[in-house]
Amino acid sequence: MKTSSKIIENDIGEATKMKKVLALILVLTFVLSCSIQALALNAGISQEEAIQKIKDIFDTTTYDRFNVSYNENHDNKKIWELSWSKTQAPYGSLYASIDAKTGNILSISLYKGYDPNRKTSPIPKYSEEEARKIAESFAKKLQPEEFAKTKLLSRDMPVYPIDRDAYSDSYSFNFTRMENDIPVEGNGIKITVDAHTGEIENYSFTWSWEPLPSSKNIISIQDAEQIFKDETGLKLIYRRYYDYPTQKDDIKLVYTLERPGSVLIDAVTGKMLDNEYFDLYTRAAAETAQKADADFTPVENKQVEITKNCISKEAAINIVKKYISIPDGFKQRSAYLYEGYDNPEHKIWNIEWQKSSADGEDGFISARVNAITSELLSFDIYDYSKHSKEFKQNYDRSAALKKAEEFLKKHQPERFANVMLEEIKERIESPEKVQKHSFNYIRLVNGIPYTANGFNITVDAETGKITNYHMNWHEKNFPSADGVLEKADAEARFLSDIGLELVYASLYNSKEETYDYKLVYKVKPAKSYTFDAFDFQPLDYNGKPIKEETKTDFTDIKGHWAEKDIQLLVDLGIIKSEESLFRPDVAITEGEFIKLLMVAKGHRISDDRPIVPIIRAESHVKSDDDISKYIEEAIKLGWVKDNEVSAKSSLSREKAAAFVIRAMGYEKVASIPEIYKDTVKDSASVKLEYKGHTAIAMGLKILSATNGNFYPKNSVSRAQAATILVRMLKASS
Repeated sequence: MKTSSKIIENDIGEATKMKKVLALILVLTFVLSCSIQALALNAGISQEEAIQKIKDIFDTTTYDRFNVSYNENHDNKKIWELSWSKTQAPYGSLYASIDAKTGNILSISLYKGYDPNRKTSPIPKYSEEEARKIAESFAKKLQPEEFAKTKLLSRDMPVYPIDRDAYSDSYSFNFTRMENDIPVEGNGIKITVDAHTGEIENYSFTWSWEPLPSSKNIISIQDAEQIFKDETGLKLIYRRYYDYPTQKDDIKLVYTLERPGSVLIDAVTGKMLDNEYFDLYTRAAAETAQKADADFTPVENKQVEITKNCISKEAAINIVKKYISIPDGFKQRSAYLYEGYDNPEHKIWNIEWQKSSADGEDGFISARVNAITSELLSFDIYDYSKHSKEFKQNYDRSAALKKAEEFLKKHQPERFANVMLEEIKERIESPEKVQKHSFNYIRLVNGIPYTANGFNITVDAETGKITNYHMNWHEKNFPSADGVLEKADAEARFLSDIGLELVYASLYNSKEETYDYKLVYKVKPAKSYTFDAFDFQPLDYNGKPIKEETKTDFTDIKGHWAEKDIQLLVDLGIIKSEESLFRPDVAITEGEFIKLLMVAKGHRISDDRPIVPIIRAESHVKSDDDISKYIEEAIKLGWVKDNEVSAKSSLSREKAAAFVIRAMGYEKVASIPEIYKDTVKDSASVKLEYKGHTAIAMGLKILSATNGNFYPKNSVSRAQAATILVRMLKASS
C-alpha cells in the first residue's frame, strides 16, 4: 500500500509540475502575442493585415503549418516574416516578408516541393516573352508607382565558367530602377517565373527612399574614360593557366583589369573613390598524401622513386630554423609529406609546432619546405599571448618595409632582384594602430609582372619580426612580348567593347557608418576582364577565348507553316546561325540532322562552333570535321550504326525516324520488326530494319502518314526536321 501511495504521490507531483509548465507556456505565449501586437501598434500594418496581403495572392489552404515572426534589423526596418509549409510529401513552402511600416511586400519565395515522378519537358509551356508579361503584371499589381520607374536591362554579368544552358525551368527578370535615365544599383524588382506553369517562384523588391544626388554638372563620359586610363587602366601581365587533369601549364600574356569592382570615378569631382569591398579570388588546391600499395603500377613506382629523393623530416626542420627560431614552449606537433598541388614531381614537407598553456598564451607555427629542392616555401607564426598585452607600434610601414626587404635580400637575393612591390592603398583611419604590415612582391619576367610568382611577407609592427612568409616560384616557358598590343590600343578596345557607365551607387561611408548614394562612372559588367594581349580576345577562367553569342535572326521563316517550331529551336539555342536565311524547304543532310539531334538531346561537343544548318555551294573542311565529330559521338551512343550515315546525303524519312527513336531510348523494342503491324499502305517500302522505328515514330506522332502513306524514302526538309525535333522533345517529357 505504501508503494502504491508513493506512486500516486509521485504521479500527482508530476501532474502538478506539468500544469505549472503548461501555465508558463501559456503565459509566455500570451506575453509574446502581446509583444508582437504591441510592436504592431508601432508599425504601419498589423500581422493580420500582413497575412491577408499574401492570402490575396496565393492559396494558403493547402499548407498545414504556419509561422509568423517580427524582425527589427540594424537599418531600423520593421519586417513581418510569414512562413507556410506542408508536413507531408511532396512538402513545399511559401515564405514572404513585408515591411511593417509601409506594407510593401519585400520578398516572396514559393517552393512547390519535390516530386520524383514529375517530368519536366525541355519545351517550355510559356515563352520568355509570355513569362516577361506575367512578371510585369505581377510587379504592376504590387508596386505600380515604383515599377513605372524601372527598366528591364540586359546585363552581361560575369559568369564562371563561361557557359550557360540554352534553357532552364524558369525565367528571371531584373527590373532596375532608373532615375534621370540612370540606373540605381541595388534598387528594383526581381522576379522568377516558372516556365511550365507560369507561376511566380520568387519576388524581391528593394528600394531606397532617400533623395538621390543631382545629375547636373557632372563630368562627361570622355573625361571619365581619360581618368580611367590615367588612374587605373589595364595591366600587361603573364598569367598562368593550369590544367589539373593533364597537369599542364599554359602561360599567356594578357591585358587585365584586376579589380573591376574597385573602379569608381566620382561623376561630379572626377576623383577616384575608395570602394570598401574588393573582388576576392581563392585558389583551392587538393593536397592528398600518397599511400603505398603492395602491387605497384608504373605511375606508383615513379612516385616511390620521387619520394626516395626527398630530404628527411629532420633536414626540413633544420632548413626552417635557418629562417626563424622556434621559441621556448613550442613543441613539434605534426609533420607530413605530400604532393605539390601543381607539380606531381614536387614533394612538400609541412611541419607544425604548437604551444599550449593554462593562462591562454597559446601559439602555433607552421612551415613548408620543398622536399626535393630543400627550399623554404612558407612559414606562419601565431602567438596568441600578445593579444593580452598592450600594443605599441614601433614600426611604421616604411620601417616595416625595410625589415621585409632585408629579409628577402638575405635569403632570396637573386629572386628579390626580379620582383616588384605591389603597393595597395591601406584603408585605415589610424595608421599607428596597425599591428602588422603586409607586403606582396610580384615576379617580373621580361619586365612584365607574372602574378603567379612572388613573395608575401608580414612584419609585426611592434617587434619588427617576420611573422608570415610565403614564396611561390617556378621556372616555365614564358612567351615573348613581341607583337603585343600597345597599352593605349588595348585600353581603347576595352573602352569600346565594354566601357564605363554612369550609375547611382551605394557606397559605404566608414566615418558615418552609413551607405550614401553617389553618381559614379564604373566599369560595365562583362563576362571577363582579361584579354589576350595579342588579339584582345576575352578569355575565360581557363584561358580559353570566350566566343561571342551568335545572334540568330532568320528573314525567310515569317509566315512559314513551321515558323513556330523553327523559332522555338532558335530560342532554345539548338539552331544558331549568323546567316539571315534558314531555307526551310531545302532538304537537310544526314550529318546536319544528327548534329541538331545531338544538341537537342544535350550532347553539344565542347569547343563547338555555331550551328549553321544551311546548305552552301562551297565546301568547308572545318564544317565537315565538325559534323564528323557529331556522327562519331552518335555512333558511340548507339543512335547511329557503323556505315549507316553519309554526312552530305539528304536525310530520308525512315532514317529520321530511326535516329530519333534511338535517341529517345527505344532501340531495343524498335529493333523487333515482326511485332509491328502494317499501318500504312506503303509499309513494304520501309526498310525492314527501320520498320519498328517508323511505327513508333508514327505512334508518338513525331512523324505522320499522308494519304495513308509514310513515304519512307522521301527527303526531309529543314522545316520538317525542325518540327520532328520539337515533337521529339515534347514526347520525351
